[in-house]
Amino acid sequence: MDIWVLGDPELASHEHLLRLVGDILQLAVPEKSWVYSDSPHHYTEGGIEVNVLNDGVPVEVLECGRIARSLLQRLQIDPLRHGGLALGMGLDRLTMLRKGIPDIRLLRDQNVRVQAQMHDLDPWTAVSRLPSIARDISLAVTPGLSEEVLTERMLQAAGDCSGWIEEMRIKGRWQRSDLPAQAIERLGMLPGQENVLLHVVLRDCSRSITTGEANALYADIQAAMHEGVPGAGYRMDLSKA
Repeated sequence: MDIWVLGDPELASHEHLLRLVGDILQLAVPEKSWVYSDSPHHYTEGGIEVNVLNDGVPVEVLECGRIARSLLQRLQIDPLRHGGLALGMGLDRLTMLRKGIPDIRLLRDQNVRVQAQMHDLDPWTAVSRLPSIARDISLAVTPGLSEEVLTERMLQAAGDCSGWIEEMRIKGRWQRSDLPAQAIERLGMLPGQENVLLHVVLRDCSRSITTGEANALYADIQAAMHEGVPGAGYRMDLSKA
């Protein structure tokens, strides 16, 4: 992406050039340091190359300089009355630095879970290409718990395996009065509680999760999040592990 700024002759100064660079990098990669070095260009004077320091390693992100007077003259712009700055930045590299994306190929990866992360500047979350395992967990809980609260409780229940939880969403909620007596008894619902059905997807970035490991984790989550009668609730059949 190129930016050309034309104005009064005083605009074409080294100080204004560094200010433009600083403003752009403050917006694009806040809290990251940057350095620059001389880099002549045929269309600028006082050209520089700018590198952002990523964990101490310099990454080139843009080049810029004062618009050359010879270029202004070719464009029939009087350099005594006008001056300006020219800057070209690498949006791919700035995006990778901002989000923490480790591989440039990910920017155009067609994987749905990769593409879903390319619409904002939130930090990158690693996407595994290994198979996932999905289960529904039915719980008796306090009414009105938000998805955020339920997610936090689930992550705490998962402990060291919390990194396996790729997705959790609420599939449905039912009041105690909406359920048949058999379901209330099996859930172990207490008066004033509600039934919430959670869809939980597990996936590890480095290896496949076995069925036994998945079932054990789902069982731990169910036991930790269940608020009804102790020992009640829909249980995972670990014999199928």
